[in-house]
Amino acid sequence: MSALAFAAHAHADLYKWTDAQGRVHYTDQPPAVNATAIKGTATGQAATTSQAQQSLDAKDQAYQKRRKETEEARAKAEKEAEQARIQRENCAKARSNLSTLQNTPRVYTNNAAGQRTYMDDAARASALANSQKAVSDFCK
Repeated sequence: MSALAFAAHAHADLYKWTDAQGRVHYTDQPPAVNATAIKGTATGQAATTSQAQQSLDAKDQAYQKRRKETEEARAKAEKEAEQARIQRENCAKARSNLSTLQNTPRVYTNNAAGQRTYMDDAARASALANSQKAVSDFCK
């Protein structure tokens, strides 16, 4: 549709003139004084307009592509940062659990009623093995 708008004005002459403040103006209507007509063929103006539109479209597509790539890179970096944060938290928790099991003589948990239940040697050995595995998994 914009090509039609440019095509309708392509046959008109262009005028260049300078106002009293020294500003240069370009119009398709002749001003009252000191106008210089800029000669050009309608075909040349239409071709120039078409080329300019194609150039703008290409630049816009390149911009949109760069913007999309930047957004994807930012999202990927945020996702990786979140995964690294979770990994650090899991490592810290696993090390804390391992340290508790290794350094505390009597380890207990709370049951559903809120009462302490102490681990026997077999449960403690199993929990210690699980904690060591968690440390090796999360603390790479």
